[in-house]
Amino acid sequence: MSSSSTGSVQSLQDGNRGRRTSRQSREQPSRSPTHPRVVVKTVREVGGAQFPLLTRTNYGEWATVMKVMFKARGLWRVVQDGTDDEQEDQMAMAILKGVPPEYVTTLGSKDSAKEAWTSLEAIRVGSDRVKKAKVQQLRHEFETIAFRDGEAVEDFALRLTSLVSQLGTLGEVIKEETAMAKYLRVVPSKYTHVAVAIETMLDLDALSIEDVTGRQKAVEDRAEAPTAQGKGPKGQLLLTEEEWTARMKEKQRGDAGSSSSRGRERRRSKPRRKASTGEPKEEGGKAVAKDKCLNCGKFGHWARNCRALRRRE
Repeated sequence: MSSSSTGSVQSLQDGNRGRRTSRQSREQPSRSPTHPRVVVKTVREVGGAQFPLLTRTNYGEWATVMKVMFKARGLWRVVQDGTDDEQEDQMAMAILKGVPPEYVTTLGSKDSAKEAWTSLEAIRVGSDRVKKAKVQQLRHEFETIAFRDGEAVEDFALRLTSLVSQLGTLGEVIKEETAMAKYLRVVPSKYTHVAVAIETMLDLDALSIEDVTGRQKAVEDRAEAPTAQGKGPKGQLLLTEEEWTARMKEKQRGDAGSSSSRGRERRRSKPRRKASTGEPKEEGGKAVAKDKCLNCGKFGHWARNCRALRRRE
C-alpha cells in the first residue's frame, strides 16, 4: 500500500472519531451545579384596585363585588378555603381596604384572610340563630311579594332580585327558575296574557328575570302609545265634528238648567214684606216732624217712643 493511500485512510478514521465524539457530547447532558427553582407570581391589579366601602346596609352588595374582585386576582380560593402560601394570604388581606376604619384593627389581628372574612361575616350577618331568623323573614317577603299600586315592571324586578340576592348571602339560594315563576304569577292583570304566552310558548329554563322584564316593559310602552297618538301637538284631545256638536249641545242644556235653578233660588230667597202696622216708615232711623204718633196723636215721634200712657183698646 502506498504512503498516500495510508495517509488518506488515517485522516478518514480521525474524522469519524471526531464526529463520534461530538455526537456523544451532544447526547450526554451537561452536568451543571443544581440551583433551587424560583417561581415568580405576578398579581395584576384589576380596575384600579378601587375596592367598595362597606356600610351599615350594603353588606350583600359589598360581599358580591369583593368576591368578583378576588376572583379576578385569583385570590378567592384563599379567602374561602385558606392557603399555606403566606404571600397569597397577605395579598388576600386586601379586605381591609374595603371596611370602615373601626374594623381595621379587629380584622387585621386575624391570622389569615379566611379568618378575617369569616369574622366580618359574623359581625354583619350575625350568629346562626340570627341568620336563620333573617332567612325566615326574607323568605316570607319572597312568598308574599306583589306589585304595588302604580309600580313599574323594572322597579318590581329590582325589588325581587335584591330579595333573592339577600337570601343568597345568608345561604338560602333561590334558583332563577323559581324567582322567574314567582314573577310571572304576581304580574298585574294587564300583563296576564304576556305571562301566559311566556309560560306556554317559551322555555323557562333559557330565560332570566331580565328577559321577562324586557318583554313586560315592551307591552307597557305599547299600551301607552295610543294615548299619546290621540292628542294634538299641544296635548289637546281632538274631536270629530259630531262629537264637538254633541258636546256643545250638552253644555248649552247644562247652562240653561243652571240659570233657571239660580232664578228659582233668587225667588225663594227674596224676603217677604211685613204687614203694615200703620206706623210711618223710618228715614235714617229717626222720626220726622210730620210723623204722627198713633198713641197720643201728636206729631214728631212714634208710638213705640211715646211717653204718654198707652191707650186702652
